[in-house]
Formats: sequence, structure tokens, C-alpha cells
Amino acid sequence: MRGGVDDWYGAFVQFLGESPAVRVLRDRLVAVAQTPLPVLLIGETGTGKEVAAQVLHEASGRAGAFVPVDCAAISPTLVESELFGHERGAFTGADRRRDGLIAAAQGGTFFLDEVAELPLEVQTRLLRLLQEGTFRPVGGQGQRKADIRVIAATWKDLSQEVHAGRFRRDLYHRLGVVELRLPPLRERTQDIGLLLDAFLEAEGERIGRRPPRLESAVRAHLRRWPWPGNVRELKNVAHYLVALSSGPRVTMADLPPQLRGPVPVMPSLTVDAPKVRTDLPYIEARRQWLDAFQLKYVSQLLEEHDGNISQAARASQMDRRSIQRILKRLRALSTQES
Repeated sequence: MRGGVDDWYGAFVQFLGESPAVRVLRDRLVAVAQTPLPVLLIGETGTGKEVAAQVLHEASGRAGAFVPVDCAAISPTLVESELFGHERGAFTGADRRRDGLIAAAQGGTFFLDEVAELPLEVQTRLLRLLQEGTFRPVGGQGQRKADIRVIAATWKDLSQEVHAGRFRRDLYHRLGVVELRLPPLRERTQDIGLLLDAFLEAEGERIGRRPPRLESAVRAHLRRWPWPGNVRELKNVAHYLVALSSGPRVTMADLPPQLRGPVPVMPSLTVDAPKVRTDLPYIEARRQWLDAFQLKYVSQLLEEHDGNISQAARASQMDRRSIQRILKRLRALSTQES
């Protein structure tokens, strides 16, 4: 290990806190970090999936690089070449040999974010990588050894993706040898004050300003906030407050405009809330309920902003690409119903 547990936890304040969900997550990260096992990280946007992958890498003792890949951001026509590399002449425009991202991760950690977005043919090649520890560049003749640790992440329910035929069942079981769920911020509200203080301190040190203190009314207000953008949203609020607060103490007037006023009632918790499936195991029922919540939230969010994704992303502090992916699912559901 490159350092003690305190060393690498200290660098990742995102997992500070004493809520039961975060304590379980920290314990499981410690337990699995130095094993070679693949890990599947499940969590909403902004819960810290890439940070958790970095924690696992830093604590693993592996000498190679941490190589993150956003599977949703790579064109389907280029994804094989990006991941596995290609030989000269493998396809039109391949005028020279090129190593892929797997080669860049040799001796280190290969992190596949949004793994559910990989095309099925690429999933087949990834399965071979996990099963045999080898890969073949596009246009290559022989297999190459891969000394890498694979960590994947997604906000989707992969069991549902398997059922729908969009994800290979054997790959799901290979990736999910260890499955870790990252809790959303609304499930760890007791950690909000500690996290926000840590983010304020870090941001103040970064820009050379004394971090402001929050009035008790502001702390109480923020503990009740639904935080759809999770820890990422909270961190952005800390950056805003350090840069723009007018005095040493933060009042309600100093908060970002979207956080002022009454705490909103999340639409999925009131009208047309999805039915709780008591005929399913708790974990599966919970995932289905949260999936339905996500669809309802984004649907109403886009309606309130006349379908403008950029405005909706700013208002909700969600990632624009996440809204686009959810919108794609909403359109697919609408097509099926019609």
C-alpha cells in the first residue's frame, strides 16, 4: 500500500461522515482495496463513483496508472479502438499502430464509468479480458497479456439491462464479483454539515480566502435540502460560498439563488409516486423505486424548463449528459407506450 488508511482517506473528503451507509461503504472499500477482484460501483450522479475507484486504486498498491474511461462519451464506432488499440491498416484512417487505454492501464487500474453504455460486441471482448487476462487490438493477430484491475460503475440497474437484452449476463456477474453501492446524499443527511465544512475549508485554502461560517438556520435549511446532484452539488455550493459570501458568516441571502426559499417537495414523493414492490427482495424493490423516481424527476424538470437541457442541468445541478441519457430512456418508454 502506498500509505496508511488515514493517508488515502484524508485525500477523499467525499466519504467523511458517520452515517451508517457511509461507514459500511468505507469498511468495504478497505476490505476489497488490496484484492485483485473486479468491483462494480452503483450510484446516482454525483455520489462519487470515480472518487471511490480512485480510493481503491490508491490503496491497492498497484504501481501502474489509474485510467478512467467515460463509456458514454466515446463514439460507438470508435470504442473498440479506444479501449483495445489498433494495428496499422485495421480500418480506414488507421495509418499507424496505436495503443489503447487498456495498454495505458498496465500494472494499474482500468476504470469503466457508465459501463452500461458499452455496445454488446465490446462487452464480449471485455468479458474475455476479465476471464483470461488477455486482449487483442483491432486488426491484430495475437492476444496480449493485460495486468490490470478492472473497476466499473453505473447509475443503471444492470440486472434490468440484462433482462432487456442490453447487457451480457455473464459480464454482469464478472464485473459484480464485488458490488458496492454509493448512497445518495439524502440518505446521509447527518453528514452534510461535516462535508460542507470540509469543502469550505479546502476551497478557502485553494483560493487563499478564509472560509465563511454558516449560521445555524442555514445549516438546518441545507440538511433538509433534497440534493439531487448529491455530493458534487454540495461541493459546488461550497465553492460558491467561499467565492461570493459578503461576510464572515453565511446567511440565507448568501446562498445560491436556487437554494433560497422553501425546501422543495420532490414530485416523486407526492403525486403519482411509484408503487413499492413488496413482492420483490428489498434491494431490487428499492432500485426499481429509485429508478422510477429518477425518470419522474427529470421529466418534470424538463417540463418546467420547456425542454431546455442546459437550463435544467443548471437548475438541478445535474450533469448535462446524465439528463440526456435519462431523456433518451423517457423517449424510449413513450415510444413503447404508443
